[in-house]
Amino acid sequence: MCDKVDAFKAWFIKGGGEFGEHVEVHYDSQRNVHLRVAQGQTLKSGSCILSCPHALTLSVYNVLEGSSALCDDLHSLVTNDANSISSLSLLRFFLIEQYHLGIQSFWWPYINLLPDPYSEPPFNTPLYYNGDDLKWIRGTSLEHSRRKTEELWKDEHAQGLRVFRQTNSVNFPWELYKWAATVISSRSFPSSALESGDAFKKYGNLEAPPVLLPGLDLLNHNPTTRVTWQWTGNACCINTDLPLSAGPEIFNNYAPKSNEELIMGYGFSLFRNPSDHCNLALGAMAVARIKHVANQRKLASVSTDRSESKDLSDKPMIANKSKNGMPPGPFRSGIGWVRLVSYSHAGFSLEPKAPSFMFSEGFLQQASIAFFNIREEQTAIPISDADVCSPTLTRNKLHTVCAIAMMLQKQCSDIIAGNSSLPVWPRNQRQFYAARYRRGQLRILRRIMRLEHILKAAPKEFLQDFRAAIHVALGTRDAKKIRQQNLTESAFTLWLCGLWLWSLPITDSDSKRRNRPSLPTRTEDWVAFVDTTYSDHSVIGKRWARIPASEEGQLLAESHHSIVKAAAAKNPQSIYGHPEATTDRLLWCLRVIREESLVCPNLEGEVEDQADEIVLFLESGDAPL
Repeated sequence: MCDKVDAFKAWFIKGGGEFGEHVEVHYDSQRNVHLRVAQGQTLKSGSCILSCPHALTLSVYNVLEGSSALCDDLHSLVTNDANSISSLSLLRFFLIEQYHLGIQSFWWPYINLLPDPYSEPPFNTPLYYNGDDLKWIRGTSLEHSRRKTEELWKDEHAQGLRVFRQTNSVNFPWELYKWAATVISSRSFPSSALESGDAFKKYGNLEAPPVLLPGLDLLNHNPTTRVTWQWTGNACCINTDLPLSAGPEIFNNYAPKSNEELIMGYGFSLFRNPSDHCNLALGAMAVARIKHVANQRKLASVSTDRSESKDLSDKPMIANKSKNGMPPGPFRSGIGWVRLVSYSHAGFSLEPKAPSFMFSEGFLQQASIAFFNIREEQTAIPISDADVCSPTLTRNKLHTVCAIAMMLQKQCSDIIAGNSSLPVWPRNQRQFYAARYRRGQLRILRRIMRLEHILKAAPKEFLQDFRAAIHVALGTRDAKKIRQQNLTESAFTLWLCGLWLWSLPITDSDSKRRNRPSLPTRTEDWVAFVDTTYSDHSVIGKRWARIPASEEGQLLAESHHSIVKAAAAKNPQSIYGHPEATTDRLLWCLRVIREESLVCPNLEGEVEDQADEIVLFLESGDAPL
């Protein structure tokens, strides 16, 4: 290895590269090749650590400038949609070509210092996991990321083989392509490093490909390191912001990254990583709904010129205070994360000693939009991070929090389910880093939220009729049994029907209700609100009825009508004997319940203790009752 290091240093300096004063390349078995300050010396604040000239960099620009024999017309490969590959994939094939050239490659002293593609394994990244290694990521989102990345890379490899099949005899096996892709994903820098150079300006119309910066990629990650980058027209330089003493390794700072990102990209994780988080994804239906609401509101806010009424859902949403009330920033396809922050008062906390947490920018707003009901999608403002931290509840806010809690709960269950197959202890470095990541995920998921059930009781004056109807309908009045049998929706439907009938004006012929007390004000206001909001009581073919007038809904309404009649027959004074207690009325109640209710997860005790619960949140206008 020392010979390789010496060869690299000679090549690097000959090509115009510069090591900072007192900076040396060092190798040991624990940290491999790295940079450090020479013994007895100090690197002053502001000093250059390393400078790499553009002439030594390895990027797709080298390929296009004629450094490769892969194809006669390489530029067409990245610009011709019919028979093309991405510039990133082209760079990977170019790296394989240079590896095969060996000492004939200009970059061989650098490539020879990289991990050997035929060592076992060359990297600690998840695509090199096997056997027991894979057990340590089972049930985590890293398992999914590994699978999707491998599928993507294999597709790109196959496409590259098709493109180069007729033009080159170099052997491009999958293992070498995986090696090249891992080298680039773990060691490359953004193309902005070369933006002042001539090649960048010449090929600026290409997608931004990464670039390998020999020497600079020897710097490992430390989240507390403070450095400054300088990009010039000829070189890329990194300077230290703080004085560095002799001995310890010199680090770079890759910016805040979670342990999943670090393992996936570089093959290691950090103890007590302050940037660790759990990934969240809303799903295809939620994403489609966000786009739909964004499009509807933007169409409503433009002028009456029909030429402007086109699909705007993929364009940036405008600020909260705008007419359409959509959140700022571009649409992010429902992808985000949640991170523990501290145990202080900051952040969202439902109990005094609960740890606080934060979401990635814009994720809560997107989730809020995804869970708008028909009423809310017209005018409601999506919740923000500050809204979640406030004590005020709305139906949408509760729905959003519950839905996210269910995502987290499922992730926790998936990880716990894989624990039974884990080895007793990690047996290699890959497993050690994966075990650290796994523990971090469970720490976040187990401590993120605690909620109390918010199932509202019926008014006392109404309980007798309602409980009698429930007993006839469901065979029990016990709330726990109703939940266990998944009959909560039916109970709520009968409840709303009874409330609506109770709130009707008393006529001279209505002797049954003449002496009955009024509903509580808050309940009466809510019934009046939904009566007005969902004013088309026929609910047939109207826009607000998101769930179509299906055979399932009709059968449910008819079943409920039979129950209502049975309850009235058993108790002639029952409110359910009112002539307005029709099948159409019950179908209307069912639709209202489905719009205004939400599923609240069980977050008390162990994960599998109770089933999720339907909650009806009474809300009138912009504020809950």
